[in-house]
Amino acid sequence: MKKFFNLFFVLAAFSLVVVGCDYDDDMEPLSYVTFGETSGEIAVPQNGGGSFDVSVYTGNVTGSDRTFDVMVAESSTLPADSYSVPATVTIPANSNEASITVDFTDTSISNAGNSLVLSIESTPEVTAGDPLAISVSRDCPSELEGTYSVLTSGQSTDGAAPDPVVDLPYTVTLTKTGTNKYTVSDIFAGIYIDWYCDAYEYCVDTEATITDVCGNLSSTFEEPFGTETNVTGTVNADGTLTISFENGYGDTATSVYTKM
Repeated sequence: MKKFFNLFFVLAAFSLVVVGCDYDDDMEPLSYVTFGETSGEIAVPQNGGGSFDVSVYTGNVTGSDRTFDVMVAESSTLPADSYSVPATVTIPANSNEASITVDFTDTSISNAGNSLVLSIESTPEVTAGDPLAISVSRDCPSELEGTYSVLTSGQSTDGAAPDPVVDLPYTVTLTKTGTNKYTVSDIFAGIYIDWYCDAYEYCVDTEATITDVCGNLSSTFEEPFGTETNVTGTVNADGTLTISFENGYGDTATSVYTKM
């Protein structure tokens, strides 16, 4: 009797495996279409152009070509004169992948950067996957490294600081750390030392990273006394730099950098 029950359970388990295999074989691949990625980025050369290849996949293979509409989402911030997107993508017969090429031109790309969001339109037979968000920026030559003679004028809101300061001389070095990023040896160009060395014993340079996007300089960081400081600036036609800052206390200053 014990052997009979053992044989019964073996046969039952085998039948479940067979049924399970038959079930798997009968399953249809999922009917969907999707981009290969949900995000990407491109830096477009200043006054030039570039392209971005986008992969598209389906969940199954059919014996005929399949064409899907590609749409630009309303959430995109990139102006329409700066890109060209194919209206459709075609998956060839007996395949489950294809690609399209999106072309970009530096026509109206913002110095702050823009986004282009693409989606594929679903059909009654095929469900579309998530959108693709492409981050688009301008790629401009940037060669600001060097040592500068700096004159700074500014106003502190702290009563202990000497005010106003006019044309305070200082020497600052910019060291390139990336394509358009620099470490500034003293982002305050000596004025923090002038304001706060005697009053609060802050007598050292303040390093910070600054970014150059096509002649527009920017940085945000926490200054030594704990408030957020915003830095803006420009690269002038004569090669000088004009850099201004404002901290959370309302202290402000503007510096003019002349390369030595």
